[in-house]
Order: sequence, then structure tokens, then C-alpha cells
Amino acid sequence: MSESDTGSISPDGPNDLIDNSNMRTLVLSNDLEETQEAISSAYSPYRLSCLGDPEDFSAWYAEGGFPGITLSGLQYGAETLVDPQPLGSYLLVCRLVNGGVRVSSPGREERFVGTGQTYVLDPYRKFQVHWTPGARMTTVRLARETVEQAAADALGVEGPVRARFTLEGTVSGKAARSWEGISEAVHREVLGEGIARNSPILASHLTQTTAAMLMETHHLVTGGIDARRTGVVAHPAVRRVMAVAEERADEPLTLTELAAVARCSPRALQEAFRRYLDTTPLGYLREVRLGRAHEELVAAQGNGGVTVSDVAYRWGFSNLGRFAAYYQQRYGHAPSHTLRM
Repeated sequence: MSESDTGSISPDGPNDLIDNSNMRTLVLSNDLEETQEAISSAYSPYRLSCLGDPEDFSAWYAEGGFPGITLSGLQYGAETLVDPQPLGSYLLVCRLVNGGVRVSSPGREERFVGTGQTYVLDPYRKFQVHWTPGARMTTVRLARETVEQAAADALGVEGPVRARFTLEGTVSGKAARSWEGISEAVHREVLGEGIARNSPILASHLTQTTAAMLMETHHLVTGGIDARRTGVVAHPAVRRVMAVAEERADEPLTLTELAAVARCSPRALQEAFRRYLDTTPLGYLREVRLGRAHEELVAAQGNGGVTVSDVAYRWGFSNLGRFAAYYQQRYGHAPSHTLRM
């Protein structure tokens, strides 16, 4: 085994990392047993099998990072099977830089991952990775505690959540681009001359942002927690806006004002509402106002001094025709009928 500070990502050079000067090569070897011992120490207890010609076997492993995030690169020169124990204390997001691997969770899932694609290995499951000759990947390592808290935040529940992930990769093309963006930022800060390397506060924020992005871009599986079915809203920004809609339903709130409350962009807020509540922020506000108008009409039954138009205007409905249509759709009859009941 060779240990060096040159940080060479492979014999061919770092064609997927912005700067590898802060990576340290821990393994550069043609010896199977030596490689197995070294990488077992870096990851978890690790059984390594060369499925091709033993004469073709080679391995390279390097890593670098700061508290919270570790980046690594790994390559095998021959067809190789990796069979580790569960990771336990951390999670890996793996991205194929060259070639491909077949990753499987025995008895559960199996997937071929090609160049440019990602998969997640959570801390809890056993898995196997079948490497094609010359395949190379980079990994982002996050502590289990960081991931479990990010999952709790994403689901809007208290305390850490045992967060598991499928092997399906990113949830969409947009998600893949978002993950690629945060990954590039992490590589710049960790492996280049980014200021986060010398700023514990920025390093912590970057770590938390990376974990939060993982929740939104990959297939999260949680034990019995489903925000859409339990009534728990799965996004802090959505919860903040829901609270404001309930408290200030009689005020002329705009999308821009709601986004400021949510501490995100109007577009991001709209996407979050569509994902978790299948509506828009203003659509949710309208439903709250409609409910308040209904309550007031019910309370005013028999009171000749109250009109539908008065109630509608008070709750922000300037177009009486639209108000009547929304009301009919929700309650099954006209608002005037409620007032006369």
C-alpha cells in the first residue's frame, strides 16, 4: 500500500473534481488483501473479491474533508465484488465518474448505476457492489446524526428520524441537477481553497444544507412516517405559511409576503405547497378564508343585517361570482342558502 499527499484521483488525473490538492491517497495497490484491510479501516468491515483476472487487480482510494463532510474517490482496475457490513455511523452518496456498478441490497433491491448517476447507501442496510473493470466513483460521507436530524426537519417531526433510502437515485432530472450543484459546491469548499475549510460556522451550514438537499433530491424511506397521510406537514416553510394564513386570514397577504415569512423564494414556496399539500400558498389561504366566511355565515343565520357580500369582502373575496363558485364547490350549496338556513 502506498500513502501519499499528492492526492492523485487516478492515474489519469482528476477529471471530476475541481481541485484535489486537499485529498490524501491512502490506497494505491495491486494487492487484494492489503486493499481489503486498508479500505475496511476507512469504511466498515469489508470483504473484497476479484472476479476477473487477479493479475489485473488494482485499487486506488483517497479522501479529504472537514468536520461534517468527508469526500472520497475510489477505483478498481478489475471486475470486483465489494461486500461490506452496514455502515453504521454514517451515510454515503455515491456518484459514478467512470464506468458502472451493480449495487444490491440482498433480498430487497438491485440497480445498475452508470456514469454520472448516484445512489445512496444508508447506515442500516447490508449491500453489495459489483464493479466493472476501471469503474471509478466519488462519495460524499455524512454522519448518521446529521442525516437523521435533516430527515426530521424535512418531515416536520420532533427528534431524529431513522432515515433509509432506496437505491433508485434522484427523484427527478431537476433533483439530479440540484444535487449536482450542491455536490460541486461541497467539492470546491472541501477540496479547493474555499473559506468553509477555515470557518467552523460555514462548514456546519454547508453540512446541514447538503443533508437537507439529500432529503429533497433522493428517495427517502421512513418507518411509518408519511407527511401526506398523518397530517404532519413535511416542510418547515409550509408550516410557517400555514400558521400565518390561519392567524392573518383577514389581511391582504401576497405571495411575496408569504415567501418572506417562509424564508424562501416564491417559486420554492409554491413547489413545496404543491408537493406536500397539492395546492398553492394562495390556494391554501383561500381555503382558510372560505372556511372563516362559512363560519360567519352560519353564525349569522336569522340575522337580517348580514349579507353574503359583506362576509365575502371581509374575508378577501372581491369577486362575488368567484366566491359563490368556490363556496358551492366546497359546501355543496350557495352561500346565500347557508345564511337562510
